[in-house]
Amino acid sequence: MIRTLFGEEWTLLDEYGETAVDFTSFLDIDIRSEGRALSYPVELGGFAAYNKTESPLEIRVALAAQGSESDFARILLQLEDYKREAVRLVVVTPSALHPGMTLKGYSYKRGRDAGAGLLAVELNLVEAREVETRVAAAGIGKPKNPTSAGRTDTGKTQTADAPAGAPR
Repeated sequence: MIRTLFGEEWTLLDEYGETAVDFTSFLDIDIRSEGRALSYPVELGGFAAYNKTESPLEIRVALAAQGSESDFARILLQLEDYKREAVRLVVVTPSALHPGMTLKGYSYKRGRDAGAGLLAVELNLVEAREVETRVAAAGIGKPKNPTSAGRTDTGKTQTADAPAGAPR
């Protein structure tokens, strides 16, 4: 299905389905998907696993762009905005679609080896999952008749008057 939608395309889309970064080449991708089995020790040095959790997907993408200094400045400014804001990106490869990714960080390289007209960028993306939080209001009931409520002691009481001259 993805192949019919995107063909052999490798790209990075923003939350609106538009191209997130104008790059010339998609150089490399490294995808890390992990889970964690929680365990506790038992007798005789053994352990028992009792639950498993899924870690967020992590993707490292290497991109290259050719262009002018103004093109490179625009790309780096866009990446800085994606890093600072909670923008959802989609990594598209011929074999999979990875939605809900956010830019955790990036690095770039320019030099004699990379070429003066080439910007090589490495993006570190992590899956951002939305969770719904609910706050329940705790109802504190009032007694039907205030005189039927029990007495509550709120502190120390003095049973006798203080002697004259004692500090109060």
